[in-house]
Amino acid sequence: IIFAVFTFFVELVPYLPSYGGYVRYTVGIVVTVLVGRYAIVALNRYLERQKAAETLPDAQRRKELDYDLAQARLAKGVCPGCERPVDLKDGNVDFCAHCGLCLFSRCGGCHTRKSAFTRYCQSCGEPAAAQPPAA
Repeated sequence: IIFAVFTFFVELVPYLPSYGGYVRYTVGIVVTVLVGRYAIVALNRYLERQKAAETLPDAQRRKELDYDLAQARLAKGVCPGCERPVDLKDGNVDFCAHCGLCLFSRCGGCHTRKSAFTRYCQSCGEPAAAQPPAA
């Protein structure tokens, strides 16, 4: 379909009657309206999914997140649950202020502050607890 659109606009349009350029303008306006509407509808669906996900309990949201995806989002400085910016360097921030997802917890063995998404403690190597602490 991309080839057909390219062929129409680049190869064939010069051979069509000009009509003052109205054909090109009309097609451009129609395509802009259709693509804009699709983008707005897609964004609204995404926002509805995000709001629905934020209403779920912390444990269920954590279960739905992929480990690698959560680590990548944390490396970018955004919450893995709602993708909003979070100050991860602040030692007092343990939960996302936007959606309430637990970002940091304490190790059960050495009580070191660690990422709630890691499987093992980075200080002592103890496996992470099955359930992070509640807010």
